Amino acid sequence: MKLVKAIAVTATLLSVCSANAAAPQKDVRFVGETQFAGFCKAIINDDIKVLRSSLSRNVGRIGASQREVLRMVTSEEGLTCNGSSLIEFSVERDANAVHEYLTSRS
Repeated sequence: MKLVKAIAVTATLLSVCSANAAAPQKDVRFVGETQFAGFCKAIINDDIKVLRSSLSRNVGRIGASQREVLRMVTSEEGLTCNGSSLIEFSVERDANAVHEYLTSRS
């Protein structure tokens, strides 16, 4: 249960509006538990490579394999970004590639 509680720690995310919507990097400030911020960054940038890197960095800490880490962070009690689950946050941010990855493998 301690593992589930550790995953439930929220990586709260605050977005700052950018003057240039086409800019590849979006201004973001992470508040709270930042050790899992990579998952939120992957969604913000719609970058599967960053997501997979975050999954592999958490093998052994959250789960025994990348697939298990993915299941844990996308579970109902899992990680949240800006108060939303990773899957909901990917829909809100129009991160279609990451959303497809999350839903097809979790």
